Amino acid sequence: MQPTYLPRHIDSVLESWQLEAHPKPLILRGARQTGKSSSVRALGAKFPLFLELNLERRADLALVRACRSPEELLAALRVRHDLHELPKPTLLFLDELQESPEAISWLRFFREEHPDVRVIGAGSLLEVRLAERGFSFPVGRVTFRALHPFSFFEFARAVGAGVLVDTLSADWRALPPVHHEQAMELLRQYLAVGGMPEAVSRWVETREPLTVRQVHADLLQAFAEDIQKYRLRDTAYVEAAFEALPHHYGQRFHYTDFAPGYRTEPMKRALDRLESAMIVTRVWPTSSLALPLKRRPRSAPKLLPLDIGLALHGMGVRFGDPSSPPVEQLLDGRAAEICVGQQLLSEQEGPREPLHFWVRETARANAELDYLLATRGRCVPVEVKAGPSGRLRSLHQFLRRAGADTAFRLHGGMPSDEQHEVEVDGQRLRYRLLTLPLYLAERLPSIAAEIG
Repeated sequence: MQPTYLPRHIDSVLESWQLEAHPKPLILRGARQTGKSSSVRALGAKFPLFLELNLERRADLALVRACRSPEELLAALRVRHDLHELPKPTLLFLDELQESPEAISWLRFFREEHPDVRVIGAGSLLEVRLAERGFSFPVGRVTFRALHPFSFFEFARAVGAGVLVDTLSADWRALPPVHHEQAMELLRQYLAVGGMPEAVSRWVETREPLTVRQVHADLLQAFAEDIQKYRLRDTAYVEAAFEALPHHYGQRFHYTDFAPGYRTEPMKRALDRLESAMIVTRVWPTSSLALPLKRRPRSAPKLLPLDIGLALHGMGVRFGDPSSPPVEQLLDGRAAEICVGQQLLSEQEGPREPLHFWVRETARANAELDYLLATRGRCVPVEVKAGPSGRLRSLHQFLRRAGADTAFRLHGGMPSDEQHEVEVDGQRLRYRLLTLPLYLAERLPSIAAEIG
């Protein structure tokens, strides 16, 4: 029995693409098991005909390899499905597209020569395999969208809290305390379950922590086994990097000591591969005070996991185990920063945009600010705290040096919008501090754009 499809934000993104007059073939990016195939099938139900080819299946790959052009492929599909003509429009889904460079090269011709056939391609190892083969997508002939694990709002809707999500989105400044507590309870669930579709589905069905833990264990094992599919000469480095990931999540790291006994350059390439597969994301340090943000050379990046639930499982947290600390105690600085970073990534629908954090590293003092958000041509500083307390020295350093007057703080407490005045290096600094609860992290880009 197939699990019930849980609606996602990507559904409306795909529907908008479907309604374009002459859409380019769409490449749906995303890590393994983030729900790409399920989302495309949900879209396919809205078409007169939906055709799916999974190129990891021998029969489907053999069919593609036997064809020399898109015309031959479409003719072969008509024969396979006993159709004299394809209905208009038809949706063709090429899953695990990385297995066929020929099919990738055909994408440009579908829009030009077969406009009534809409094409979506996907594959969790697309970038890994294309980099290995020195191959790329036809420039300007395809469009890209990304699918991440469930965001907090998607998770909340899946567990039946859609009214709460609408309330949180309506006016965050006037949020009643009772709604804040309800949202915090859901956030505790989200930290433990995470956003991988299978884990969310099992939680919706059973509310059993042990069931979710088994899903996490199985997914991590599947990711480890996928490494053999990378077909790399330095597989041992990728395996070592994968095993070491939980030790570095949410922290700055150096390639030299990422995994003991492994050399720097091959380890860097190994992390490149894991990032291409979207298993991890590096957050880059910058000392820029204005756009464009420039990566600070020879400065240690930070590491974000694909999913907060998988990350905490890999870090030894056992959801539902009586010997484990309560989930709310996981809201320390590290888990909170990981959660915020994942929510910011979930808002990226198109080509991947790098995340940055701000650093000032001198012989006399260091400063570090959790995230810099680029919106409306300016940099918006973001500090993440587990609770409402904590000093904001690095934030103040950035504001003074950048000449900025607005900042965001995310924490576990109630929202607020306040004017602050402090002394920084002998100068008075006046600025607006917008404080958001952690569960509103995915709304941060839109709120920052609203305030101008």
